[in-house]
Amino acid sequence: MNSPFGGVLVVFRRELVTVRRTPGYAVLAAGLLVVLAGLVAVGGGGATGFVPAVVDLLLPAEVLVPLLAVVLGYRSLFADAASGELSVIRTYPVSATGYVLGVLLARTVALVALVGGPFALVGAYVWLTAAPDTGIFATHAGVDSPVLFVRFIALVVPFGAAYLALSAAVSTVATSRRSAVALALLALLGGVLAGDLAVLRSLSAGASPGGIAGSVALSPNGAFRGLVFEHVIGVAFAPEGGFVQTGRAVASLVGWTVGGTVVSVAAVAFGPRVGVAVERLRGSVGR
Repeated sequence: MNSPFGGVLVVFRRELVTVRRTPGYAVLAAGLLVVLAGLVAVGGGGATGFVPAVVDLLLPAEVLVPLLAVVLGYRSLFADAASGELSVIRTYPVSATGYVLGVLLARTVALVALVGGPFALVGAYVWLTAAPDTGIFATHAGVDSPVLFVRFIALVVPFGAAYLALSAAVSTVATSRRSAVALALLALLGGVLAGDLAVLRSLSAGASPGGIAGSVALSPNGAFRGLVFEHVIGVAFAPEGGFVQTGRAVASLVGWTVGGTVVSVAAVAFGPRVGVAVERLRGSVGR
């Protein structure tokens, strides 16, 4: 606790224990594995190669990964505040930044295990079941490789981390478990649908199709989808790329993650002070 990162490490370990003691997360991971394996088996990606499997999994991943990330994050900060444990934790030399970072780092590790694990197992299944003659797409001169599926998993993790940070930030303003669920669902729907709806509105308003690649990257889903097309699917089918601006897409995912973290830190640090100020204002008005 004497080092600057001592508080982060203590909170990190505590949060990992909390996650391990929640059996529902393991059930969600098992359910995700069943859904992903079923989609690959039914879609035929398991027999045709890694890139077809990614095509089968891309759209479900855009919904299931944010959903699991929101489940991991929507009560991560709210639960301690509601139970009073946060007030006890703050009596120790743990800053608001250290507390939030410890919680989010632990939840991110859980996200890697609960989301990355099922995707990795599906990749292993594809590797074992794909026909030996599917390594090269003759019509496109593209090479199908397990490296491409590893890239896909590497993009899934920061995509989920963005929703984890966003849902944690939303949880700091919740006043009850029901409101935490409602706010988390709003954040989920906004992230999944708002970006695509904004792009469609821009197109209907006469925006240039050439500028869409930049605006697509503004939402987490658009950034993730564009990066998958650019660096996974496009490697085999369209080497010239142009699906999304990579730098802007990466910056978008990082920005959503950092932004959610900053909001969480500010809410934990200044939330009690704001509450006290509001109560004083109410008391003075009541007089």
